[in-house]
Amino acid sequence: MPIELPSLIAFCGGAVLAMILSGKLTVRGLLTAQQIVREGRVAEGRIVRVWRPPVAGAFPRIYFEYQPEGAAALVRCCHTDRRVLDGDMPSLPAVGTQVTVRYLPKNPRRAVIAKLVSRFTH
Repeated sequence: MPIELPSLIAFCGGAVLAMILSGKLTVRGLLTAQQIVREGRVAEGRIVRVWRPPVAGAFPRIYFEYQPEGAAALVRCCHTDRRVLDGDMPSLPAVGTQVTVRYLPKNPRRAVIAKLVSRFTH
């Protein structure tokens, strides 16, 4: 059964569009994390879970909790590790590890693990 040209063009166009959008979302997430590191307040947090997606090319997620200044309860957040891979997988903190967290005071759920944010942009 031969492949029809319009179907092939639509498939290839969709694949290219998906790659472009994925790249833009990755850069946006990285820039947001860098902004939080620059402008955020510092707190101490603790890693509660690390998840490496089984899909090739997907970013690991590090779940952590911390208590923002003046808050009565702990806040649980997810840090997506968008660091560039240079061969080997980057080392991630183990569950239970204490980490330095940066967060936005106006929205404490917008928080990152400071040492896992790349200082460099694409």
